[in-house]
Amino acid sequence: MTDPGEYVTVSIDSVVRDNRGNPVVLLRVEDRAEVLPIWVGQAEGMALEMELRGDTFERPLTHDLFKTAILSLGGTITKVAITELRDNTFFAKIYIRRENEVFAIDARPSDSMVLALKSRAQVLVSREVLDSHQRLIQDYALEGGDSDDELRRYLEGLDPGEF
Repeated sequence: MTDPGEYVTVSIDSVVRDNRGNPVVLLRVEDRAEVLPIWVGQAEGMALEMELRGDTFERPLTHDLFKTAILSLGGTITKVAITELRDNTFFAKIYIRRENEVFAIDARPSDSMVLALKSRAQVLVSREVLDSHQRLIQDYALEGGDSDDELRRYLEGLDPGEF
């Protein structure tokens, strides 16, 4: 289980595009102006954008199927946690409760975030991961950025290879 002192609650603020058109999920730290950008694949970016807009697809998508399978087996997604950043790759866990048991499943952050939105589950980020990206947040602050539009423009100019 995740130790609450080691994790920060975040909200999935939005999905923006970098200068190459790659989707970047912005996780916003609650009660603070900081964000954590996470680059995701095109399909996951689309799924996150659809969920944020409240759009649905005519037929169940993969994330819908996975959520339905969990519910059908008596489980509930209680939270997702972005646990570490290793070799420029984020790692996450999906926490599923069934009766008195909690299971943690290794997952990609992109899939975890889609499932969190679909299940209205809490999204957590390890303090260590958040701190490792403090440079981006500080760079943005040093450039005098103070609005969401300015932040989006700043991120659009970044290259994921810079991280």
